[in-house]
Amino acid sequence: MKKISKSIFILLASILGVVYLLACADIQIVESTTTDVNMYSYLRKYPDKYSDFATILDKAGYASFLDAYGAYTMFVPTNTGVQAYLKGINKTSADQLTADEAKDIAKIHIIRDTLTTKSFKDGKLPLITMYGQFLIGGVSYQNGISSFSVNRQASIIESNILVGNGILHVIDKALQPAKSSLSSLIESNPNYSVFTQALKETGYYDSLKIVDADLTKRWSTIIVESNAVLSKAGFSSYEALKKRYSNTGNPRLKSDSLNLYISYHLLPGIKYLADIISAASHLTKVPLEVVTSKLDGQAVLLNDVDFNGIHEQGIELDRNLSDNAATNGVLHSANSHFIVKFRKPTPIHWKVSDFPEIRKLPAYFRKQNYAFDMASIKDWSWQMNTITYVFGTSGVPATTYFNDCLQVPLGIGNAARSNWIEMKTPLIVKGKYKVWVCYRAQKQSGTLGTTGGSSSVVQVSVNGEPLPRPVTFTDQAPTGTAGELESLGWKMYMDGVTSLFACGRLLGTVEIKTTDRHTLRMQSISGGQNTNNIDLIQFIPIDMNQISPRFTQSGLQVQ
Repeated sequence: MKKISKSIFILLASILGVVYLLACADIQIVESTTTDVNMYSYLRKYPDKYSDFATILDKAGYASFLDAYGAYTMFVPTNTGVQAYLKGINKTSADQLTADEAKDIAKIHIIRDTLTTKSFKDGKLPLITMYGQFLIGGVSYQNGISSFSVNRQASIIESNILVGNGILHVIDKALQPAKSSLSSLIESNPNYSVFTQALKETGYYDSLKIVDADLTKRWSTIIVESNAVLSKAGFSSYEALKKRYSNTGNPRLKSDSLNLYISYHLLPGIKYLADIISAASHLTKVPLEVVTSKLDGQAVLLNDVDFNGIHEQGIELDRNLSDNAATNGVLHSANSHFIVKFRKPTPIHWKVSDFPEIRKLPAYFRKQNYAFDMASIKDWSWQMNTITYVFGTSGVPATTYFNDCLQVPLGIGNAARSNWIEMKTPLIVKGKYKVWVCYRAQKQSGTLGTTGGSSSVVQVSVNGEPLPRPVTFTDQAPTGTAGELESLGWKMYMDGVTSLFACGRLLGTVEIKTTDRHTLRMQSISGGQNTNNIDLIQFIPIDMNQISPRFTQSGLQVQ
C-alpha cells in the first residue's frame, strides 16, 4: 500500500511539474507577444486623431502590409498635422492625393524595424526610411519644455506606443522628404553664392546633382563656407577666391589648388554631426587626406589638433546651419575658412603617458601614480585590469622624459595582465617612418641583466601591420657608440642618463598612407610581466636623423 501511495505521489508530482512548466511557458508566450492591434487597425481605432493619415495609407496601398505581422516604426502625424500639410500643397482632403503622392508621404514616415526613443540621438536615426532618406532626430525646447523633434519639422507628442507589428510615435506635423540635391540646396541659399560658383567652376556642382539609385554610392557630405566667412578670410568674390587658389588657371584639374580646396570640403558618405563627432577623423575627396574632428563641450571642431607639440586651432561647425538633409547627402556650414594642409613627414615623439585623462587630474599628473581602469582613456582599449601612470623623482621614473611613464601589464594566461593594448597615435603625416619604442627596462621578478625571472615578448603593429622586430621590456641596450647602437637597432634616447636600462629599440619601418591618427597595438606573444614601463613611441621619417633629439628628466629636448 505504501508502495502504491508512493507511486501515486510521484505521478501527481510529475503531473504538477509538467503543469507548472506549461504554465511558465504560457506566461513567456504572453510576455513575448501582444494582444494589441497592428498599426493600421490602431489608427482606425482612433479616427478622431489619425483618420487622415490612415486615409493616406489607404491611398498608398499600404494598409494591408501595415496590418500584417512584421517589425516597423511609424511616425504618425495627427489629423491636425496632416491638414496643415495638405493646406500647404493646396489640397483640402487626403482623398485628393494621387497614389504616388500618398506613397511618398507614407514612406518618409515608416522605417522597416523597431526604434524606441532610446535609440534617437542628435543626428540621423540609425535606420533609413522606406523613402530612402534618413530622418534627423534631436531635442527641441519650447516654453521651457523639451521634446524630441524629427527632421526639424515635427515634435513627438506621444512616443513608444507598442502595437502588434512595431512601434508608433505620434508627431504634431507631417514629415516632408528632402526634395533638393546638394547642388540645388546650396545654390538656393544666396549666402552661399561664392561657394556655389566655386562648385560650378571646379565641376563638383554637376556631380552633387546626381541622386544615385545605389544607396552605397548616393551619399556625400559637404561643408560649405558662407559669403560672410569667405569675406572675413579676404575673399569678397569668387574672382578673389580663384586668384588666390587656382594655381593652374583651370579649376577643373584635380591638381589645381582651388579644386583641392573644394574637394577637401567633401566627405564620402552621409555624415550628420553625430556621425562626425563619433570618429576622430574622416576621409575627404582629396586622396588620402582627412579632416580630424572632436567635440569640445557643445562645439563640433574640425582640424583642432596638437601637432608636433603645437596646438593648431581648428574651425567650428555652425550647429544651427548644419545637418541639412538633401536627396543625396547632408550639408554643414563652417564658421571659419579652412583649406587642406599639405605637410611634410615630421618626427613624432609620442609621450605615451601624456594624455587628456591624466592632465585632467592635476593632483596626479607629474605628481604621483594613478591607475586607469579599462575604457577610461578615450581611443584606447585593453583586455583586462588597469594600466598605471607612474611618476617619481627617484627609481625607475627618474630615468624617463619628465620623470614619468606608463606601466602596462602584458602577458599570456594571467588574469592580472592584458594580452594586448590598442592606442590611437597623435596625428602623423603620411610618409615612411622608422618606429622606435623608448622605455625603462625593469623586471617584475628577477634581476635586470641576468637570466630568469619575468619578461614579456611583445609584438607591435600599426594599423594591423606587424612590425618585424618584437620588443622585450626587460632588455637593456648593449654598450657601444651611438652609431654602433643604431646599426644594431638600439639607441640611448635620454640626455645625461648613462643607464643602459633607459633605451630605445627600433621596431621596424612603416608606411603611413594617410595624414591622420592611427592605431598602434601591442600584443604579448610570450611570457608576461606587469612592469613594462613605456616612455616614448617615436615615428621618425626614414631619411632623417634617428638619434636626435635626446630628452631630459626635466622635459627638455637636446639636439
